[in-house]
Amino acid sequence: MAKEDYLRRSPTRFDDPDYQSCYEHWLTIKGEGWAPAWRDWQWMALPLDLIPYFLVVDVIDDPPDFVYRFWGSAYVNMHGIDMTGRSVNEIRSPVTARNTFEQYAEVVACREAIGAVYAIQTGEHEIQHVQTSLRMPMSNDGRRVDHIVTYSDWRADEDEIRDEHIRIYGK
Repeated sequence: MAKEDYLRRSPTRFDDPDYQSCYEHWLTIKGEGWAPAWRDWQWMALPLDLIPYFLVVDVIDDPPDFVYRFWGSAYVNMHGIDMTGRSVNEIRSPVTARNTFEQYAEVVACREAIGAVYAIQTGEHEIQHVQTSLRMPMSNDGRRVDHIVTYSDWRADEDEIRDEHIRIYGK
């Protein structure tokens, strides 16, 4: 699938009100700049039931990597693992790890928020689930992307995805 088929840079709106509220928070705190500083992110400004569906990565420059600073509790429940402090390259599904790395790299390269619709898989050849991710850059110095905040809501498929992860990877 070509990148232009699944990435929307700096989307203007999301049809889903939860995605829209997350995106509006990011837009508000970034103001006129291209990205807000991490210290300006306010979890309490968001609907509390959305917080478990967030991820935050630290952007590592050399070699390029993305390490989870925050791995929401819904992800722990679904994947059966806490990835806090671990690289996206350690995601158990190679397909999902590769897609995730590429999307984070795209955010760093373009320095814009990205709305991405892509397929996640529990295993290399398992059933795919469509997921939408809103990936928003953060910059502490106004020059480089230091962190990326992601909101992904997959509540509709959560039980099925969790059961597949357990079947393939165990608990």
